Amino acid sequence: MVRGPPNVRFEIDDVESPWISNRKYDYILCRGMAASIADWPALVKNIYNHLNPGGWAEFQDVSLMFYSDDGTLTEDHHFYQWCKNLVEALESVGRDPHPGHKLKGWVTDVGFESISHAKFKVPLAPWPKEQFYKDLGAMNLSQFLEGLEGFTMRIYCGILGYTQTEAQVLLALVRKELKTLHSFHSQFDL
Repeated sequence: MVRGPPNVRFEIDDVESPWISNRKYDYILCRGMAASIADWPALVKNIYNHLNPGGWAEFQDVSLMFYSDDGTLTEDHHFYQWCKNLVEALESVGRDPHPGHKLKGWVTDVGFESISHAKFKVPLAPWPKEQFYKDLGAMNLSQFLEGLEGFTMRIYCGILGYTQTEAQVLLALVRKELKTLHSFHSQFDL
């Protein structure tokens, strides 16, 4: 059970299913949904329609194609190939692996006002020199490695036709690269 202040209630449901009530909310958070939503504009409109006047919606999302500013992440890396294949597989079934940079347009189109849009580079390992980004990268790597197998198996075996053994071999190679601190400086945009 999630605990919070007495005036806060958390609701978790399938955001793409019809919303079961006409209830209005003061705040709706939509985060980390890349590749999970079939129709982003419809979701954004639904969120807009379920906000109280003056209510707030917050969207935080990414592009699933990781990159490096310094050229250290190349096509030769297993991790790069993992990203590339993942993105292509998701696009082949109509899922958007890059919603982050499109959100401003979608929220503008449905009528949101006072829109603030910011782009942040987020490291995927503790390679940065600055302590804040080093810590952020360490936390990101931990959570990424936790979810890597589940995300990979569904996409690679279900869409790309990998066997479980082939996917596990790839995962071992990707994990090894990600844990090698200075093999490349991977990041994504939030």
